[in-house]
Amino acid sequence: MPMEIYVCNNIDCKNRGSERVVQALKTEFSQPTDVAVHIHKYLCFSACNSGPNVIIPDRRCWLSAVSEDDAGIVRAVLEGAAPPARLQEKNTPELEAMILGIIDAGLLEPEDS
Repeated sequence: MPMEIYVCNNIDCKNRGSERVVQALKTEFSQPTDVAVHIHKYLCFSACNSGPNVIIPDRRCWLSAVSEDDAGIVRAVLEGAAPPARLQEKNTPELEAMILGIIDAGLLEPEDS
C-alpha cells in the first residue's frame, strides 16, 4: 500500500512556496524507497497562516512552514523519524485532528500532482 503525502495548494500556501515544495518532494522521492510514495496537492487544510502545510496521514503528522529545503526531512519523517519542532510549532492539536479526520474520512479528494 502506498504512503501518501499531501501538500496544501491554496493561494496562501502557493504564495509561500508550496509548488516548490511539491517539486522538491518529487525529486526527493524519485530516489528508491522501501514503499511507494504518492505526492498529492490538496486544496486547503484551513491552516493558511502556517503554510506551506504538508500532511503525512500514515504517520499522523502535520508539518507546517515547510520549504523545499525540507524535502529530506519530510522523507525522514515518512520513514519514521520524529518531526523537528520547528515544523510543528505553529500547529494546534484541534486543527491537526480536523485535518487528519477530513483526510481519513475521504471527504475531499486530492489533486494528483
